[in-house]
Amino acid sequence: MTIRGFLTHVYVMSALLIAAGAATGPVCADMYILTTNVPVRVAPPIQQASEEIVILIKAKGGKWQRPEYELEGDRIVLSLNPKELGGTELFLVINPPPELDLYDEKPPVLLGIKGDGQPLPAETVLELGRTLTPPRVLEWGVADRENALDLGSLKVVLDGELVIDDRVSVTQVSKCQVGISLNLANLEYGSHHLSVKIADAFPQSNELHLKATVTKLATTNWVQAEADTVEVKVDSHYMTSYPLVAPLIDGFSGEGSSNDVTWASAEDDQPHWIEIKLPQPRPVKEVTVYWANTGSTFHTSQNIEIQVPEGGGWKTVYTSPKKGFTPARCTTFFFDEVTTDRFRVYQPAGGGTVQRPDLMWVAEVEAR
Repeated sequence: MTIRGFLTHVYVMSALLIAAGAATGPVCADMYILTTNVPVRVAPPIQQASEEIVILIKAKGGKWQRPEYELEGDRIVLSLNPKELGGTELFLVINPPPELDLYDEKPPVLLGIKGDGQPLPAETVLELGRTLTPPRVLEWGVADRENALDLGSLKVVLDGELVIDDRVSVTQVSKCQVGISLNLANLEYGSHHLSVKIADAFPQSNELHLKATVTKLATTNWVQAEADTVEVKVDSHYMTSYPLVAPLIDGFSGEGSSNDVTWASAEDDQPHWIEIKLPQPRPVKEVTVYWANTGSTFHTSQNIEIQVPEGGGWKTVYTSPKKGFTPARCTTFFFDEVTTDRFRVYQPAGGGTVQRPDLMWVAEVEAR
């Protein structure tokens, strides 16, 4: 969009409104959102050819009006006065399709929620409580009665991080109804907060906000269950400041970085490791590491292997992804179940945090 003339205290933002549809195709319209406290002359382009040009404008909270305009080539020239329109925030729509309900002021609605295919309370704020087995998949059914849903507006956030990978999937029933699924199969232990936001295709984007909380409780931890007879070995210690290995199996996985609650390796360009020996073989399919933290910074190593004995050496049963890990209080490494009385958490040379790649800094090790 272009602005003609000199303006003060004016902010102009333009956007193309697109709401993905079903087999009937998408709903499209040119939409512009303007904020101005002085008269303004604007000249948006005509994106869609049409014999009849339909232009509607309204101030926030006001009614739609048809403004006068002039054509200059492929642009529509309008003179807008916020006082006459009744507000400083203006919504301009050009050639809205017939199926777009411009009088829609209601957000999408929640139809239902399922956990692993079983119905859950259909609440916009869902409390799943404390459980050993949280749902592996959460599904929300969402619909809008007036307009299509804008799939581009969908945002799923887990513990403050936007989920942008294949853990989120959308099943489109129609342009006005979808199912949103979130895979929680590898959810870490502890409390978790998630939110889902989706809007409809109305120019002011009526939004539905959904929230859910759950606390995943720990199941049997072989290390803590037999802590009195568990043996711990490490490759090194951080100078003389961190001489203890006891914190690694003391059952205290709380926050901190001091030498009474964490162990730290030497800070050099060598591999670092923690070896745990159980009093007898146990079935193990996951190892959880709680990381040292300073303030809000968790010292999550980026390259980790889980190894078990094989012959006279070690066999790797888990290898971390190339992209590493998001820093977090703990990280759980999942692998095919093995029966063993020994395993080790192995950090290859340079596999620590981005800031301190030669250091391994751990608060607790658990095995299940």
